[in-house]
Amino acid sequence: MSNADRNRPSYLPAGPLAVAGSIVYVSGELTGDVTLSADYPNICKLDPGGSNRDVTLDAEAVSKGLVRWIVNAASGAENLVVKDDGGSTIATLNQNEEGIFSCDGSSWILVRIATIALA
Repeated sequence: MSNADRNRPSYLPAGPLAVAGSIVYVSGELTGDVTLSADYPNICKLDPGGSNRDVTLDAEAVSKGLVRWIVNAASGAENLVVKDDGGSTIATLNQNEEGIFSCDGSSWILVRIATIALA
């Protein structure tokens, strides 16, 4: 097992689907707050797992040009509170909402929040 596989959160797929900087989809149920990094794909469909959860975006200094698409796949009224690495709230995604975030190298910018129908 490689170091990357050993340090990967358990709900991320092993192997080529989880390469850094990839525009690949991951789905998982959270058991706590999460901090995104290069180990996470750009598109994350996350179930808060019964509670509101904080999703902290990557550090701005290493994320210039990065786009994150986060989907709240909660089965109930649970929120994903998206924050920058300084702890400031950028947006709150309610159940069945998605948010797209872009980084200019110094801050994360909310591009949009949309209500969606999940399959």
